[in-house]
Amino acid sequence: MALEIKNLSKTFGDKVILNDFSYSFPDTGAFVIFGDSGIGKTTLLRMISGLDKDYSGKIIGNPVSEISMSFQEYRLFPNLTALENITELSFANASEENINFAMRMLRRLNFSDGDMNLYPDELSGGMKQRVSFVRAVCKRSNILLLDEATKELDKELSDAVLEIIKEESKKRLVILVTHNENDIMHLGARVVKIQ
Repeated sequence: MALEIKNLSKTFGDKVILNDFSYSFPDTGAFVIFGDSGIGKTTLLRMISGLDKDYSGKIIGNPVSEISMSFQEYRLFPNLTALENITELSFANASEENINFAMRMLRRLNFSDGDMNLYPDELSGGMKQRVSFVRAVCKRSNILLLDEATKELDKELSDAVLEIIKEESKKRLVILVTHNENDIMHLGARVVKIQ
């Protein structure tokens, strides 16, 4: 198993977010964390990523160096261009091969070469989302975590993102949070329900 979650529980004050949640994920495949709003889906991703360590239970097999994550908030550096936000942060070295790979990924998501040189304050919300997504994909981690990766995208762009996710899920474990049932059907992903 690439990732094993055992008896995970989390509270915020008196509110129970996760209660004794357990699941074993394999090395590869696409898995969708599904449940009502406020049930703890994003919190679960944050715990798997190591960003939230205030919980009881165990998460086994998730060294932070082997995880990449695309957040709902994008978290782009304002002083770096769209392309630099990927190449400077995803790769150990920004070799020509790595830069070309990042550019190909952005082009697949309808970025022109000119768009790649724009700074975050010049990008639309959907463009920021695509940069954040490509940045996470370009980090060659064993586990890819995606939080609402298609939320601001039209169907054409959503389908392009989902195709990339499908390709990545053949090589590594991909865990995503989405409210979009089309995403689940398109991916043929296994649904992991939180109740």
